[in-house]
Amino acid sequence: MAEERPSQPGAPRQQIKLGSLAPEFENGQHGIYVRHLEEAVLDKRNRNIALTGRYGAGKSSVLDDFQKKHDKDTVRISINTLGPDKDDEDLTNRIQKELVKQLVYRLTPGKIRRSRFARPKPVTKGRAFLHALFISVVGLGFPWVLGVRSGPGWPDAAADLPGYLVRAGMLFILVLVSLWAARWIIGDRIVSEVTTAGTKIALGEGPTTYFDSFLDEIVAFFDTVKPKFVIFEDLDRFEDPQIFDSLRELNTLINSSANWQPSDAPLRFIYAIKDSLFEQLGKEPELKDGEAKATDGPDGTTASAKPRLDIAAEAVRRANRTKFFEIVVPMVPFISHRNARDLLAEELVKLGLDENDVSRPLLDLIARHTTDMRLMKNICNEFVVFAEHLLWTKTPAPGMTADHLFALVAYKNFHLADFEAISQRASTLDELERIHRDEVRTLIEGLQEQRRNRMRTEEQRERKEETAAKLGSRLREIKDFFPPTSGHPYVSVTVDDEGYGFDAAGSVEFWERVAKSKTFSIVQRYNSTPVTPSREQISRVFPEVINSTEWLDPDPEELARLIDRYDRDIATLRGADFAGLASYERLPKGRIGFDQRITDVLDSELARDLVRRGFITRNYAEYSAIFYGKFVGVDVAFFYNHSIQPNEMYVDYEFKSEKAMSNLLEQVPADFTSSVSALNLQVASHLLKEKPEDAKQLVAYVVTHDGKDVQKFLDAFLNAPDAPRELLVQKLTEHPWRDVFEYLAGHPGIPDEETRLKLFDRALLTGLHADVYEIGESSRALLESSYPRLTAVRESQTATQTERVFEFLEAVELVVTDLGELNAPLRVRIVAAHRYKVSAPNLQLALGVDVAPTLDEVRKIQSVWEFCKTRIDDYVAAMEADGSAQPIVLMESVLVDVINEQHGSWTEDQLRDVIERSAASATIQEIEDVPEPTWPLIVDAGLMAPTVANIFAYALAHGVDERLAGLLVPDGADQVELQDFEEVADPDRGVLAVRLLNASAHLAAQARVQLVKQLNLESAIELAKVTPGPDQLLARALEAKLLPDTFDTFAHFATCGWESVSEAFAVSKNASGFMTPALLAGFVGEFVESPWIPDELRRMVVERLGDYVPGDDKKALRAAGQFAIGNQIWLSLGEIRRIARVTQDPDIVLRQLTYARDTAPADLSGILASLGQPYDGLSAGPGSEFDLPAGSSNETLFKRLEAAGRIEIVQKIIGRGRKVRNLV
Repeated sequence: MAEERPSQPGAPRQQIKLGSLAPEFENGQHGIYVRHLEEAVLDKRNRNIALTGRYGAGKSSVLDDFQKKHDKDTVRISINTLGPDKDDEDLTNRIQKELVKQLVYRLTPGKIRRSRFARPKPVTKGRAFLHALFISVVGLGFPWVLGVRSGPGWPDAAADLPGYLVRAGMLFILVLVSLWAARWIIGDRIVSEVTTAGTKIALGEGPTTYFDSFLDEIVAFFDTVKPKFVIFEDLDRFEDPQIFDSLRELNTLINSSANWQPSDAPLRFIYAIKDSLFEQLGKEPELKDGEAKATDGPDGTTASAKPRLDIAAEAVRRANRTKFFEIVVPMVPFISHRNARDLLAEELVKLGLDENDVSRPLLDLIARHTTDMRLMKNICNEFVVFAEHLLWTKTPAPGMTADHLFALVAYKNFHLADFEAISQRASTLDELERIHRDEVRTLIEGLQEQRRNRMRTEEQRERKEETAAKLGSRLREIKDFFPPTSGHPYVSVTVDDEGYGFDAAGSVEFWERVAKSKTFSIVQRYNSTPVTPSREQISRVFPEVINSTEWLDPDPEELARLIDRYDRDIATLRGADFAGLASYERLPKGRIGFDQRITDVLDSELARDLVRRGFITRNYAEYSAIFYGKFVGVDVAFFYNHSIQPNEMYVDYEFKSEKAMSNLLEQVPADFTSSVSALNLQVASHLLKEKPEDAKQLVAYVVTHDGKDVQKFLDAFLNAPDAPRELLVQKLTEHPWRDVFEYLAGHPGIPDEETRLKLFDRALLTGLHADVYEIGESSRALLESSYPRLTAVRESQTATQTERVFEFLEAVELVVTDLGELNAPLRVRIVAAHRYKVSAPNLQLALGVDVAPTLDEVRKIQSVWEFCKTRIDDYVAAMEADGSAQPIVLMESVLVDVINEQHGSWTEDQLRDVIERSAASATIQEIEDVPEPTWPLIVDAGLMAPTVANIFAYALAHGVDERLAGLLVPDGADQVELQDFEEVADPDRGVLAVRLLNASAHLAAQARVQLVKQLNLESAIELAKVTPGPDQLLARALEAKLLPDTFDTFAHFATCGWESVSEAFAVSKNASGFMTPALLAGFVGEFVESPWIPDELRRMVVERLGDYVPGDDKKALRAAGQFAIGNQIWLSLGEIRRIARVTQDPDIVLRQLTYARDTAPADLSGILASLGQPYDGLSAGPGSEFDLPAGSSNETLFKRLEAAGRIEIVQKIIGRGRKVRNLV
């Protein structure tokens, strides 16, 4: 009787009584088969009767009723198992052995005496006493009859009859008791052999078995028992059709024996077998394992390679082999897949359950795999027993339903050993759970990687202009690193036949083309074969172009859609049970799905279907044993059993019940938060938010265990958008984890750049001293590229946080490019540490000014000045980059101080940069206030005041060089006005005057004279110290009255040639009084030709031509002749003859001769002949002729000679013109 149970949802209202699995006869179903058997046994010919049907058809129920009607005449044999297989014993013989055993032990001991099967009756105390009494009487009486008597000392019977009898009785009793005890001890034991001293005495054979060896005994058994019917059951379970051949032969032998022939009723064997066994009848017995197969030939092919059988012919052969069944009674199946569900439901109803307690879909599923009535009943029986303990109790397993339990019970009935292995976590379901866990983690990791890649692609798209510029710069650098060997330069780059200059190689368009085509060519001038790197080379040098999708335009809408899909898929996978994961469709290409894993792991279609349909869930272990925990949710129980107890990480397990975390933490061991089982996303999130002290233990475990589980946990946690990632990073940093910054900055598993910066930002804000952590290249690169995006840097923090952040920035040697992106306290530290880029805006922030950060302002803040003076090049470049052309020094005192302080530290170029960029207001009034080596730089920049003292000091130190000349006479302007001449003594001014006058290399004569004139000299300039030059210094000096207008002055400058004095003669007022041939020696021709020279002076030269030009100076004579013609100065015949001979210039000589009418014909002819062709024809002698030169002067002069009879002028015979013919 079942116990009373508390009322639970779904529990039956009445007590449950389990249904029996024994065969149950129902006349409506089984009566017809009993009738057919009864009719069959009436026919004597029917000795071997087969009752056929599949398992569960009701054969046992029919035979039970048949046996009930013939109980005394029936022997029923059922073999469930076989004995051990020894020495590869044949299966048929093993079955025969079991049959013989059943026959031997079926009868009462002692019933058969003449057989080796005859068993003696058990030895009792009474039987042992009788055996001992018989042996004692015979053993003692037989010697007595033979005359054996007792020896000496034994009382004589005649003399002492009582004593004799007493002793004889005592001997008999002693022997009797000894034999009784020995017989009782030996019992049924049989002595088979005795071995002693190497001699063996065999008393009997060991038992042998099987029909052939014990045929006589078997026949004796049937002769003794004389049954009419022998029922054989369960022989078909061994799939050995040969046993039926043996039994048929046995039946024939028994019925043919002498004891059975007179009988009216032959012995009948009734076989309960399955229909499919008929296919086995007539088959060759299968070879045992290890038995060699016969071979067909030398090639070793086995005889197993049989020809294909003809199905119809084989069926005929089997029919012939089964003719030993005189009659076959088939049983029509009453259960099939079509009605199994209804029968299963009826069995549940019989047990008191409602029809809907177990869902129809589950019953349908199980019924498809179950068509055995006993199995159905057993499933239902086990279900209600399990339900009473697990489901209909005060503390049922959380979340369990009747379907869950019924599915597990069905699984148990089909997989008994596997169900038992659940408690040891060694079942196939446990293996499937491990695969599920790994599959979920792998798929989530894949989705997270896709999410990261998509985010990075979008980030790259947004930065493609910056990337293109960087790649263009890299390409140009490579071009410069490897100049062409031919010497002809590279001129352009082509992509898809489109040419780009190297300046355009930094454009987005160019690299978009490269990313698409994965190739480009560098064109060289005068070379038709361009340089084309391979795709592999491009990928290695320009990895940014490997993924062409990164060069598409940003698509925020598509990104949002994909990220949402990835997140939803990850959430789905984390909450997916077996069925949910099996139906997940977005698998990576080529990956085996979990549905296939179910097929591979589970051993039956029923188990696979139960899992795929969701009837067996991951909570199978919690639903398969009594639930003792205090868990309020099955998810908590599952996690406890699958993660905490085995101490394994289950990072993706998702809790769904209310207050799951608090309930879990109530049940876990004390060291839970310091174990790997705490590495779960929800558990860690709860600890971080609600249990900070426990979270510290979890973090300590993560920090101290550097294994795969910890790495997977960190990756999963930091990729979970809803997880408190910043809290975890904070705890890791505070612990501290030495590698936290490098991990956050460089680990590829961080989902996207924004998340990386947020986590790194939190680490900065909660970090300890920087030397506690490993700060490497990854941290440095992130801070350098993204520090403006960090709130730790951008927004104001506490003093302690600011100090910690500064330590990290200093540790990576960060140079801040824009101080405006720092919070004020951090900016102060960065400025003091000189960790910023020198730029005008940064300097303004560092100085706290709105005006231009000139050195005047910079020097007010010592730290800024110290920084700038060590990076003066950067400072100058920064001020130029400002674009305002703002001077960098405004005040003279600042410039003087800077020069005095830095002239020993800065290079000349650096000093020049500062001085040249100083304002005019910084002009140095006293050049001697600064070191003398810096004066050229100051003068060159025009920042020396043009005082006579400054100019004098500079001229003494450096001379009147180009720099000073530039200061005194700016380009395109007049000379400057010299200041404060009176502060310099007149002798010094005289020295300066000479230096200025001699500075012809850098100053024009006019400028030099004007500058000297401003010196207001009181004494005359020493002429000897003035260096004559090929300019008009003398003329300008004479104009300014700086030099005396005397012969000595002209003689001094004339030493330098005509250029020194050319204009001076025009300026001079006294030249006519002191001009001499010696003064003009060497440049008389230039003097006479010069239009600037007064005619009076030139006339003096022409009129005294013989004095001024004593030699044959062609230039001077021509100039004098030309000047004479132009001024109608008629020269003497001798000068005319000299000019004609030297210059051979008809234009000068002919006019002079025309004017000299009194010249003798011979002299006239000689002078003309000296002019050269054609005039030299006059000296050719009589009769010679030449053309008459044209011109009026020639006409006049040649007519004179004709009149004097020296020539004859005749007309040309041919052509126009006249000839001159010599007559003398």
